[in-house]
Amino acid sequence: KWALPSFPGNSIHPNAWARQELMLDDVLPGALEAIERFNKSWDVHFLTARNFPNAYEYTKEWLDSKGFAYQTINVVKKSIHKPPFLINKKCDLFIDDLSAGQEYGPSYQNLYHETIADLKKNRIPFIIFRNNWDQIVKNLVELGAL
Repeated sequence: KWALPSFPGNSIHPNAWARQELMLDDVLPGALEAIERFNKSWDVHFLTARNFPNAYEYTKEWLDSKGFAYQTINVVKKSIHKPPFLINKKCDLFIDDLSAGQEYGPSYQNLYHETIADLKKNRIPFIIFRNNWDQIVKNLVELGAL
């Protein structure tokens, strides 16, 4: 919708980050249930890369309006800033799509390889999310993590 000049495009219109537009985003299937399940075993902290004004406030408002339970919300400007943020934190598991470029084509294909390399280098356990909350929960249950 917000790809410029049209989908697939080469940039995103600034209105894509407007509060009223962000609040229209739906919860992905299985997300709320997965986070509820995680909260039974872990402290859930959200870490998002959003480089636009009021990113924290808009993110908090959206999460709260959708009923997500969490300990903290943390905002960095770029994906590459996530591993340095996590290094000094106790992180049992980091789940992220680790991808960009949804304005260029399908989601979950243009991976942040440098961020992934930094997570591996710093031994931060992670799962790459691909709109598969149910499968992630199932895998974690099978591993005995939940």
